[in-house]
Amino acid sequence: MKFKELILSAAGTVLSGGGACLHADDSLWTSHDRLGLGYQMGFNISAKFQTSGSTPFPNNPSVTGLSYQDGFVGTDNTGNAGGLTSYWGYQNANQAVDNNNYLVMRSVNSGALGSSVDDAPYHGFELSYNHEFARYECVRWGMESALGWTDFSARQLTAPTSGLLSMDAFPLGYNPPQAPFTGTPNAGPFTPLLGTTPTRLPATVLSRLEASLYGFRLGPYLDVPLGRRVLLSFSAGLAVAIVDGEYVATESYTTPGGMTVAATDRASEANPVLGGYVGVQTSLKLREHLNVFTGLRYQGSDTYRLSAGDKEARIDFSGAFSWSCGLSFSF
Repeated sequence: MKFKELILSAAGTVLSGGGACLHADDSLWTSHDRLGLGYQMGFNISAKFQTSGSTPFPNNPSVTGLSYQDGFVGTDNTGNAGGLTSYWGYQNANQAVDNNNYLVMRSVNSGALGSSVDDAPYHGFELSYNHEFARYECVRWGMESALGWTDFSARQLTAPTSGLLSMDAFPLGYNPPQAPFTGTPNAGPFTPLLGTTPTRLPATVLSRLEASLYGFRLGPYLDVPLGRRVLLSFSAGLAVAIVDGEYVATESYTTPGGMTVAATDRASEANPVLGGYVGVQTSLKLREHLNVFTGLRYQGSDTYRLSAGDKEARIDFSGAFSWSCGLSFSF
């Protein structure tokens, strides 16, 4: 059942039982403050991994040919006679592989590394405090605040067969000029040459995102006692989460000579994410000051973003909801 359907169902229960509420014996619900501690499970919080692309090397619109994040293969004044060109460049020394037989360049691309990842449920806890301001008949209202923590993790493996990310290996065959290097469009004696026919090398990307979600919420609530032992509560308000995340992306490929090359980008950052919430909760009186509760809460918030190299991880909170249960103390 969707959360909004649950809210409508609960509201219908309150309306249909409204008359009974006004005459119910709610003598056990005399306290004005409530302190609760509960376990919560988060759902519908998804992570998405993608590449953001980058400016080609070099950033020169006059270059005709193939442009990459860390190099280019252009057309020289011979028209690349014999499948060779003098107009090429590369950025890093580690691009020369297989004993300098090949020069590897990384494609300039952007887009998702796969579908969204949702490994729910996400576990955590919450400490809440409710203070009553006023009553009318058996309906009470006040302000609630809460602090919580939820553990979030997501992992995704983008396989080479997906074709979402790849390298091109160009024939080299000698020790290239020191990086970074940009060749000349005018071929001549002793100019360094590069083969122009690449070998496609599919890449694997392992993306891992770990985050601690520190939540705070504040807003009004409405309590409706349904008899001596049952209390129905509605709440809504502002929700703020401090997302402390670490993103690790490991990209690897196999060279034409069979060597595996891997590179890892890592980033960590804590940022606030703003949003709002609406919730419904049912409490059962066990003893004079002790209650047990369970509830559902919908929380819509902004998206958390974290970049590592040319890759980005996102956590989408737009449709998040949680289920909670625990104990509260009335005083």
